[in-house]
Amino acid sequence: MIRVEDIFVVFNTGTALERIALRGINFRAQDGEVVSIIGNNGSGRSTLLRFFAGHILSSFGRLWLDKVDITSQSLSDRSAIFSSVFYDQDVGTARNLTVLENLAVASMHHRPRSIIQPAITKEMKETFFEQLRDLDFMGMENLLDEKVSKVSKPHRQILALLIAVIKGARILLIDEHSTGLDKESSAALLEATEKIIRSKNITTIMAVSDPKFALEVADRTLVLSHGQVVSDLSGEEKKKAKVEDLFASFNIIPPMKEPKAR
Repeated sequence: MIRVEDIFVVFNTGTALERIALRGINFRAQDGEVVSIIGNNGSGRSTLLRFFAGHILSSFGRLWLDKVDITSQSLSDRSAIFSSVFYDQDVGTARNLTVLENLAVASMHHRPRSIIQPAITKEMKETFFEQLRDLDFMGMENLLDEKVSKVSKPHRQILALLIAVIKGARILLIDEHSTGLDKESSAALLEATEKIIRSKNITTIMAVSDPKFALEVADRTLVLSHGQVVSDLSGEEKKKAKVEDLFASFNIIPPMKEPKAR
């Protein structure tokens, strides 16, 4: 279980440009749970995910993994816990390698350097081909020998997602990875994303812009506004919620919490 406790993130502290991006965030995600985060631009979704990953430090509050306080862990240490997929499709993939080479390198992530073979075997290629064919995502199994720089954005995003999962981190963070896609490609990407994370039963926290995905696919739906959680839906409450309920929550201006010292 991952738990955030009264998390504040303050940028440019003590200056005229000081801004509180996260203001007292509290929630927990159980093992295998899929949590969607939705809200307007500037609501704090990306900041929260980057805090989880270790790119941003909290100013106040705690982050717990089970019963272990990991608040002060470095970016490097957090990488063993969290894998990230960002809206920038070039993050997490090697543009000058083929799709197959990217997947092969990811699969060797935990192996000692001394046993990594320089060549990709026929068996390895066949395994990845079958996995991609079963995923049934826009003919991606036929792109194994293509350089990543030559394939489309949806394919690069799925590749980044597969790499993140293959590396075996415990929690997957996804930040608006369907941004900039047309409606059809976005729907296909989100459908494939659901297949991957459900097949691996991996705890997933993802910022999304699609309210239908947030309500129908995720186990929990958090709405952020002004850096705070203004709605936390799960179970029967989430089943009864409507898209217009989410949009109405976007405009909630919550009472401004003040940070507490650690």
